[in-house]
Amino acid sequence: APRRPPFSPLGRALATAAAHAEHRGATRSTMAVFALATVAAVSQRDILSNLTASYDASMRPGQALEGSCAAEAAPDRVNVETDVSVIHTINQVSKSYRLDGYLIASWSDPRLVFDASCQRLHFGAMKDLGIWAPQLNFPHARSLTVGGGSGKMAADGESVYIHPDGKVDWIRAMHVEMYCGGFSFGKLPYDIQYCDFSIASLGSSPQDLELYWLVSNEILQMKVDADPFTSGEWAAHPVSRQSNQSIPILGIPPALRNPLGTTSAVTMCFSLTRSSYTSSTLTILVAVLLVLASWSGFFISPAAAPARIALAFLCFLMVLNNLYAVYRSLPQLQSDDRVWLSDFLIGTMVFNFLALLEYAAVNAGMRLKANLDKQDKPDKPASKFALPSSAQRRLADCARLDEVMRVFFPLAYFLYMGIMYAVLPLYPHNEGCIGI
Repeated sequence: APRRPPFSPLGRALATAAAHAEHRGATRSTMAVFALATVAAVSQRDILSNLTASYDASMRPGQALEGSCAAEAAPDRVNVETDVSVIHTINQVSKSYRLDGYLIASWSDPRLVFDASCQRLHFGAMKDLGIWAPQLNFPHARSLTVGGGSGKMAADGESVYIHPDGKVDWIRAMHVEMYCGGFSFGKLPYDIQYCDFSIASLGSSPQDLELYWLVSNEILQMKVDADPFTSGEWAAHPVSRQSNQSIPILGIPPALRNPLGTTSAVTMCFSLTRSSYTSSTLTILVAVLLVLASWSGFFISPAAAPARIALAFLCFLMVLNNLYAVYRSLPQLQSDDRVWLSDFLIGTMVFNFLALLEYAAVNAGMRLKANLDKQDKPDKPASKFALPSSAQRRLADCARLDEVMRVFFPLAYFLYMGIMYAVLPLYPHNEGCIGI
């Protein structure tokens, strides 16, 4: 008779190994071991069939224990946890981030208690078992893929463990894009962003289901300290976690909500700290170097007009380009939104433009001085529209403006930098998560 196919990954692995062993001419005793293991794997389905013979999957464990779907049935406790593998694609423009990992849910169902001679039952998918399971949702999710499913998610897998005491562990791979409303860019690039992460059961009220974190805050903090989550220029750290929080149900028509309009949820607040050399040090360093490049133009002879104009103009355009790059990396800002980095770059751009205007004044002073020198000659007639000689001589003094700017320009800019860093704490920023 043909052998029944195994139901669990362990059974499939044993069957494959048995086929290889048979192909290599293994001994009968070896084949017998694999056959017994396969029978043990198949027996898991038999145990489950006996447990679910009179099982009503539409009733949660607390209701089944009371023997009815009465509202006074004790709420069921479900422990959840997210084992995050990576946080990536943190998008400032859309105020979102993505994370990959595993969603773990654990609860007790007295209807699934069985003989302790079996260590535990292991199955590949929840949908085929016919037992009750909590419907977990992510209130802030923009896109969500959880579980074995089909397509590319089938490779990620899904596991269900049923223990002899009726405890159920449900582990699913997850890929989720979450919205973060806590982004505040006032202190950019020295900003710290705070985001909320929530898991809820939108179809149940707090009287039906209570959600709690599986891992304590202390253990989670130790784990993150040992191996922090990093994503490019960001480093993520948990700030606080709350269990069994009553939150309003949003995005569901009132007719489909539970009577209380709220549900139980677990929430986590975590911070995103910039750790990129590019965002902070390099952007500001380049701006300072471009101002120093403009300052170096005051040591170039005013007679070299192309060099002086090109140097000042290029420095101005490069800072302007960096300013546009900052605005492109941010969402649409309101008229009263102040960003420290953009204000710093605007002031730097003004200093570079002043270098360009300074050369225009120097060039005008040089031409006036040349005209005065010609007028001082006895054989040179005075111009009909010439300014009084005292006013001309004062304007001609602009030809010596380079000597003043060589000292004043860098001092003024470094004073500007000091003022900008002094007012940095006054820019708007969030001190923590803004809540759901």
